[in-house]
Formats: sequence, C-alpha cells, structure tokens
Amino acid sequence: MLRFFQEKSYLCKYMKPIKLGVALALRERAEKEFKHMVDDIFTKFKTKQTLFKGERKTYIAKEGYLDEPSKRNFVNVVSTVSEQLEWMNTHSQNYFTTVFNIEKTNASGAPKGTLVVDGTTVGEYSSLELLRLKSILEGKLRDLYKEIPVRTEQSIWALSDEEAFKAKGIFSTSLETGEAKTTIKEQYILPDPHPDKNRQPMVADRSTQVVIGTYTSQQFSGEFSIYQRAEVLVRYERLLQATITALEEANQVEIQKSDLGEKVLNYIHSGKI
Repeated sequence: MLRFFQEKSYLCKYMKPIKLGVALALRERAEKEFKHMVDDIFTKFKTKQTLFKGERKTYIAKEGYLDEPSKRNFVNVVSTVSEQLEWMNTHSQNYFTTVFNIEKTNASGAPKGTLVVDGTTVGEYSSLELLRLKSILEGKLRDLYKEIPVRTEQSIWALSDEEAFKAKGIFSTSLETGEAKTTIKEQYILPDPHPDKNRQPMVADRSTQVVIGTYTSQQFSGEFSIYQRAEVLVRYERLLQATITALEEANQVEIQKSDLGEKVLNYIHSGKI
C-alpha cells in the first residue's frame, strides 16, 4: 500500500500543473472509471474464479484399445490475482491523483495530520485528504479484497517450473500419473466332474480388470494463498486505522466562528446582510 503513495508522489511531481476548475471537471469521469474498475474486478473475484484456474490432462490408449479424446484436456490460466491488482494499481492513479489534488487545493492552509503506517511516516495530509481516503477505504474496496480468490488447501502447491507459467507467478500441483482401467465381463463353462451329454453345461460369469491406457493430471492456479489474502486484509485495516488516527490529529483544532449562516437567512427573509 505504501507503493501507492510513492507512485502518486512521482506522478504529481512530473504531471503538468492544472487549474482547480479543470481538475473538478475531470473528477466526475475519473470517479466513474474508478468505480467501474472496482466493480469489474470485484465481479471477477466473486463470480468468475475459473479465470484464475487451469488444468492439463493427458491420455494415451494402450495398443488394442480405442482412444478416448475426452480424457485429454487443457484449460489455461487466463489471469492471476497479482495481475488484476497490478492493473488496478496502475489504472487507478488518474483517479487518486485527481481527487487528492482537489482536496489538497481546497484545504490549503488547513490543519494537517501525520499518516503513519507500520511505523513508517507516509506524510502530512489535510483533513479533507484524509476524509477522502477514509471514504475510499470504507467503500467497495474492502469487499473486493475479501473476495480475492484463494487456492484450495486440499492440494499441495508450488510455483510452476514451466517457463510460461513461472513468469506469471502461476502455481501448480504435482503431476499425477496413473493407469486407466476397465472391467471385461465374460461367461465360461464350469468344469463338470461327471460329464453327461444329456445335461446342459453349467455357465458362470467372470470379470477381469485390464489396463486400457495411461493418464496424467495437473492443476494450475493464479489465485492467492489464504495467507496472502489475509495479509492484504490486515494491511488494509492498518491503513484505515492509521487514516482515522491521522484524521483525529488533524481535527484537534479550535472551531472558528462563522456568521455566514445567519446572514444567509437574514438576506432571504428580510433582504438585509
């Protein structure tokens, strides 16, 4: 999460200065784009978890037996949780830069609070910036992180050593191998200790299990581990608590008296200011 603040500072440093009016005009679009992005990733995490799962099955029929193509299958891992979060981190910068720049401009000269996360000072921010951050953190982001897909604990996972998967940080189970078998049933004549041509022979059923092929099976995953998701949620809560603490610090100032309220009604009711 600290990386977000570092990247935000970098963008602000090299972005061409714009007027407040322009930023206000851009804010609505930036907010809509950010909301759409969060909704999209939330939907992927919650209802499209197959995007983060893969599978490879092979099958070789034994000579003399029919091939069974249905036993072969390959499903690629379309995306990983890390890719989705990195994409969100990159494409949310316009939104964060716009809204926080507006809040900082509106709060020029206002009291500030120090935001400290995990013992590291992020910086001093106005109450308006901190209120905006608190609002964002208490929105749908929390639900999104709770829905991060996780790998099943019923299998043992390791980082895949296949080049295409390893580069994307995809995990895999160990390769499972085995034999495909079937049962052949046949009838045979029971031996008769007292043969009699006038008597029907006794018939019995016999089942024989035979190997008809060999198979392999392996699962792939671009999901997080349960521990990784828990770490994200812990950092999220720490940042929220740090924001609340900094906001309380920024608000430790005496209230300044304003007479604007009484003047408004005096003017409307009597025309006097």
